[in-house]
Amino acid sequence: MGIASKMNKNNKSRYSNYVYVMVSTLNQMVNYIPLKYKEFDFKEVYNLTVKEDNSDRKNLFKNEDWDNNLKSVYNKDIKNLEIDKEIFFDVLSIKNYLQNQIDNGKLKNKKIFWNITGGQRNFVLAINQVAREDDIICYLEGNNNQMLLYSKDNIPKGSIDDYGIENLTIETALKLMGFQVNSKNMEIGDNDEREFYEKFYSEYVENKELREWLIILNKSYPKLREKKKNESEESYKKLKDEYPNKKKKFGEIKNSAKDKIKDILSYSKKKDKELLTTKLDRSQAFGYILEELTFYKLEELLQDLIDRKRVILVHSLKIKNEKINDVTVAEFDIALLTDNGKFIMFECKSGGMTGDTAKARNYATYAVSGVYGLPILITPIISDEVDKEIKDEILKDDYYDIYKNIKTAIASAERAGLDVWYLDNIDEENNLKKYVEIKKDK
Repeated sequence: MGIASKMNKNNKSRYSNYVYVMVSTLNQMVNYIPLKYKEFDFKEVYNLTVKEDNSDRKNLFKNEDWDNNLKSVYNKDIKNLEIDKEIFFDVLSIKNYLQNQIDNGKLKNKKIFWNITGGQRNFVLAINQVAREDDIICYLEGNNNQMLLYSKDNIPKGSIDDYGIENLTIETALKLMGFQVNSKNMEIGDNDEREFYEKFYSEYVENKELREWLIILNKSYPKLREKKKNESEESYKKLKDEYPNKKKKFGEIKNSAKDKIKDILSYSKKKDKELLTTKLDRSQAFGYILEELTFYKLEELLQDLIDRKRVILVHSLKIKNEKINDVTVAEFDIALLTDNGKFIMFECKSGGMTGDTAKARNYATYAVSGVYGLPILITPIISDEVDKEIKDEILKDDYYDIYKNIKTAIASAERAGLDVWYLDNIDEENNLKKYVEIKKDK
């Protein structure tokens, strides 16, 4: 527990005598949060940035774009402290520039609240050398949602454990990174659909047979592979002879999948039966079902926070960039934004995912949400199936493992730096509870 409970009104009056100095950065969310935090009310705002000139033909310094991103959502005055790009990597020169601003320039006779979160090492070192006894140095720790406060020489002055800001929207979060919302769905159904998926979820996490039928529903039988290098002619001929029957058997099993799923779920209400038929008749039905299951489970867990506007949950978020003809540059199955700026992007994969796709998901998440982004893979299997060899109990085909692509997707995600969550453990300590406070009765 930090000192947040002691800070409230006292902090606002204390820091209203301070000027706020931030460091220009791609990840402007870290600069925006202290500006909008309800207990802070700074006297003036300064932005330590790189002076724009026409000699940067390689466009190495994008500070002007980053600064404009912040100005697009913060409509109060921001004064620039501009350094020449030639001294960008020179700690001593940056220190001398800042000291001159403190002694004779824009920062003279002013108490300073320094935000070093977005600064590169050279800026952080320079700021630590010029900070005075009554200055405050701030660092936002995104992983555990803490705002750490220090005085000169790294002497702790306390922490704020919950620095959520009011009225943070997905539109604002994306603008801070230079992007815009192309489209999004705040809801994907109605209360009838919510009740439908509540029963579906309970059966899904308990019933391996149901999960397998859903996986089979989306599958196509693989083509006959080429002969392996060290495989005998006899062995390969046997496979070729058996292949037509194996493929035919798979087709028969797949054709029965919808009826098997209906039998297992055994909905009694007419509206639920009709809804299930509609869901199953879609092309690649299980992909949509997995997304919807995940969305409604997240919505259930987060409903209190959604009602209190502490989080925003959307489905099918499409993101555009106005600078490149408004085309969609990224799309996420489900997106969750917390009021402390954390952007959690969910990719629901009912089947495979290549390493390149996983890397692209990781890159896209950080491109549109910066250091506050977290890419998550949701897979069809449940948590206790991860570390053991899963055998299908329906197809039982030695040529086709229906779990192979799912296992590949998990391995690809982990190699690419994505977290992997499972539908039965979304709310556990290392998953959703790590980033938001969920009511215990959920």
